[in-house]
Parts: sequence; structure tokens; C-alpha cells
Amino acid sequence: MRSIYLRVEKAGIIRKVLVDMAFLAKHNIIRLPKYYFEEGLYLPYKNQNNSSASENYYLTKDKSFKEDNDFYYFKFPFKMEHVFDVAF
Repeated sequence: MRSIYLRVEKAGIIRKVLVDMAFLAKHNIIRLPKYYFEEGLYLPYKNQNNSSASENYYLTKDKSFKEDNDFYYFKFPFKMEHVFDVAF
């Protein structure tokens, strides 16, 4: 299983957050600890119509479909091969 990262850009610095791959593979849901959440967090993916183009899927609180005391839960609307896995 490959690793994928969420990213956030602040002041020209890109910070990466590793996605819980075991939970994602089993449930097809991104489970994000609340202490990792911040505005501007996104998942880069390849456009399905044009594979050379990339877009960003921003995780915002309104896209969270479930929340508990420790985690936010986001639907994963892509196939794994459309998501960039290279960490830079």
C-alpha cells in the first residue's frame, strides 16, 4: 500500500500530513485527527479527464460528514490511482 499525503501551504512552506492509510483502504474515508486540521488543507489529485492536469481537493469543515471527539471524517471521492503519492 502506498502512502498519500494531505498538504497545506503557509508563508511559502508546504507541510505534509500523512493520511491514515489503513482506515482509508478499509472504509474509503479519510479519518483526520482534529489536531491536524487547519484551513487550507488539500489533497492533490489528477484530473480524470486530463491526466496531465492536477487539481486540489480542499478539506473544509463543511465537507466533513461526521465528527467525533478526536477525528473529522471526509469522503474520499477518488480512485487511488488519481491521487498523487509523491511527497516533496
